[in-house]
Amino acid sequence: MTSWRQTWRLLLGIGREIGVVVCVLHVLVVATSFLGPLLLALGLRPLVDGAVAGDPRRLVVGGVLSGVALLLTALAPVGYRWAVVRMRERSQMVVQRRLLTLSASAPGLGHIELPAYRDRLELLKQRTDDLADGLTLLAIGSITALQLVVTALLLGRLQPILLVIPLLAIPAVRLAGHAERLRGAADLRTAADRRSAKGLFALAVTPTAGAEIRVHGVGEELVARHAAASRTRHRAVEAALLRSVAATAGVWLCYAAAFLGAVVSVLRQVAAGEATGGDVAMVLGLAAAVVGAAGQLSGQAGSAMRVRTAADHYRWLEREACKHDGRTAVPPDRLVDGITLDDVHFAYPGADQPVLTDVSLRLPAGAVVALVGENGAGKTTLVKLLTGMYEPTAGRIVVDGEDLSNVDPDGYRERITAGFQDYARFELAVRESVGVGDLARMSDDRAVRAALKVAGADFAEDLPAGLDTPLGAGWDGGAELSGGQWQRLALARAAMRPWPLLAVLDEPTAALDPHAEHALFQRVADGARRGRADGRITLLVSHRFSTVRMADLIVVLSGGRIAECGKHSELLARGGLYAELYNLQAESYR
Repeated sequence: MTSWRQTWRLLLGIGREIGVVVCVLHVLVVATSFLGPLLLALGLRPLVDGAVAGDPRRLVVGGVLSGVALLLTALAPVGYRWAVVRMRERSQMVVQRRLLTLSASAPGLGHIELPAYRDRLELLKQRTDDLADGLTLLAIGSITALQLVVTALLLGRLQPILLVIPLLAIPAVRLAGHAERLRGAADLRTAADRRSAKGLFALAVTPTAGAEIRVHGVGEELVARHAAASRTRHRAVEAALLRSVAATAGVWLCYAAAFLGAVVSVLRQVAAGEATGGDVAMVLGLAAAVVGAAGQLSGQAGSAMRVRTAADHYRWLEREACKHDGRTAVPPDRLVDGITLDDVHFAYPGADQPVLTDVSLRLPAGAVVALVGENGAGKTTLVKLLTGMYEPTAGRIVVDGEDLSNVDPDGYRERITAGFQDYARFELAVRESVGVGDLARMSDDRAVRAALKVAGADFAEDLPAGLDTPLGAGWDGGAELSGGQWQRLALARAAMRPWPLLAVLDEPTAALDPHAEHALFQRVADGARRGRADGRITLLVSHRFSTVRMADLIVVLSGGRIAECGKHSELLARGGLYAELYNLQAESYR
C-alpha cells in the first residue's frame, strides 16, 4: 500500500504542474466513451417497446437517451484530439523537467554512471504516457466500476443468472495486472539491450561517426549487433506477454459464452411471453456494455500496474540522485590555508580497480598548481573529486579545515569555476552561452567581454549579431563554430566568476595549438597571481609540460599515484619522471 500511496502523491504532483483544467477535461472526455454504451443500452428498451406499442412517451425517453449516447460517441473523438493529446504532451514536458531537475540538482555524477540508472531512465522516458494516463485512472476507474455495477443490477432484474457476466471482470482484472508485472520485469531485464540497440542506431546516423564507419567498413557489424540486441529484448518481452495471453483468452472466451447465454436466455423468455422485444434489445445492449466495461476495467488494471512501474522507476532515480543530501557546512568566503587531500583513494562505481591510490597533497591558498601526467594517470578524476562531483572511496578532502563531504554542494559550486576537456556546447546566444558561467552576471556585457578576452575568443565580436548571435547551424541566423572556437567559449565561461576559491582548467585547450595553449595559460596564470589576495587556487591540467612550467607547484601523477611534486626547476634537477617526460616532449618539438 505504501508504494501505491507514493505513486498517487507523485501523480497528483505531476497533475498540479500540468494544470487542473486540462486534467478535468481529460477525465470528462474519457468518461464519455464509457457512458455512451450504457446510455444507448438504457435507451433501446423504451425506444423499441414504444415503437411496438405506439407509446409516444417511451419513444421520447428512448430517443433522448439514445440521442445523448450517440452525441457523446460523436463528440468523443473531438475531445480526444484536444484534451487527451494535450494531456500527454504536457505530461511528457513535466516529466522531462522533473528528470532534468533530478539530474541538475544531484550533488555529484556517480549515480549517472551506474548502468542501472541509465536503464531506469530509459524505461521511464518510454512511460511518460503511462504517467499521464495514471492521473485520471482513479476517477475513470471509479466511473467504469460504477457502470459495471449499474449494468449488473439491470441485468439481474431481467434474469438473475446474468449476474455471472459482470463477475467475470474479477479474473480479467487480476490477469491484466499479472500480465503487466511480467512485462515490466521483462522490460527491466532487457533495458540494457534496448539501450544498446538505441545507441547503435544513434551511432550509425551521426555524421561525426559516419566517416569511421565507412572507412573501417563496420556498417554490417553495427546492423548485426543491433539485430542481436533487438532479438534478445523481443524474445524476453514476447515470452512474458505470451504467458499471460492464454489465461486472458480463456476469460474472454467465458465472456463470449456468457454473452451467448444471455441472448439465448432472453429469447426463451420472449418465446414464453415473459419478455418483450425491448427487453431483448436492452439485454443485448447491457451485455455488450458489461463486456466493454470489463474490458476497460482490465485495461485500466494493466495501466495502473504500468503507472506504478513508472512511478517506481522515478522514485528509484530520485533516491539515487539525492543520496548525499544533508550537507550543511558553509564554504569559506576566501581560502586562507588551502585544500588538502588526505590519503585519498577512488574507484568508479562498479569498477574493480581504483583510479587513485594513496593521494596526499596540499594545494596552498593563492597558488597556481599544474597537474601533469600521461593519459590515464588520473588527472581528470582528481579534478572531479576536487570539484565535488564524486566523493573519495577512502580518505578525505579538506577545504580550509572543513571536510568537503560535509560542505553544502550547491554553496561550494557557487564558489568554484572550471573549464573541462569535455566541454558543453550551449546552443544559445553568445552572451548566454558564456554568461551561464555566472548566472547573476549573464546580462552584464562588460563581464562577458572580459571573459571572452581572457579566453582569447575575440572572434565572438565578429559574428553576424555580435554577442546576440545564436550558436548552432540548426537555428535561424545561427553560427556554426569550429571545435577550437567552442572550446574558447567554454574557457570564457570558466572566467566569468570573479573571485572563485578554486579555478580549474582541465585539459581545456585540446583543440588549440601549443602556442595558443601557452598564451592562454600565461594569461590565466598572470591573472591568478594578480588575485593572490583572495586566496584563489588555480589548477591547470595539461599533457603539454612546456605550458605549465610557470606554475608555483607542479604535481606529477602516474598510475593513479603522485610520483613527485615541486617547481619546474626542482623537478628537472631531480631527473625523475617529470624530467623524462619533459625532455621527451621537448625532443618531439625540435
